[in-house]
Amino acid sequence: MRVHLRVFVEVENLGKAMNALTDAGITGFYLLEYKGMSPQDWKGFSIKEDPKSAISLIRDYANDAMLICCVVEEEKTDEIVESVMNAMEGEKYTILEVPIRRIIVNYKDEDKERAETWLLEKEVPCFYCGEKAVQRIRIDLNKAKIWCTNCGAARYYLIKGVEKEEQ
Repeated sequence: MRVHLRVFVEVENLGKAMNALTDAGITGFYLLEYKGMSPQDWKGFSIKEDPKSAISLIRDYANDAMLICCVVEEEKTDEIVESVMNAMEGEKYTILEVPIRRIIVNYKDEDKERAETWLLEKEVPCFYCGEKAVQRIRIDLNKAKIWCTNCGAARYYLIKGVEKEEQ
């Protein structure tokens, strides 16, 4: 399974965080620029509920910040997070790990044939360790993988035939 890793940092720490991600093996990411406020920053403020007042407050008091996003294999997440935490020691940051159940890429070229990857989970006894645990299942066009979240044992299958609808 993949994880959408999101690292929130102040603008002045962007390079430090990007270097830590790159050193940990990240090969690609995207950035979003935003204005952010921590709960400590707005504690004691009374925000009027009309949008103009709220937006004005954010523009006046929020800090410029960056959100660095990347998609990583779940197995590599801890190492990557540790790298960022070490590099950002003493700095303000937030890290979120969001599991990805499915990724769909729409290629502009309509002539390209593509198959959707299925990602499923089911809690059953493991074929290897016997413990009841979530078994993750990934099914591609001609192959499948099932692995245990408890012991990591995996089974691989090749799908020999594919039925195709006639047009």
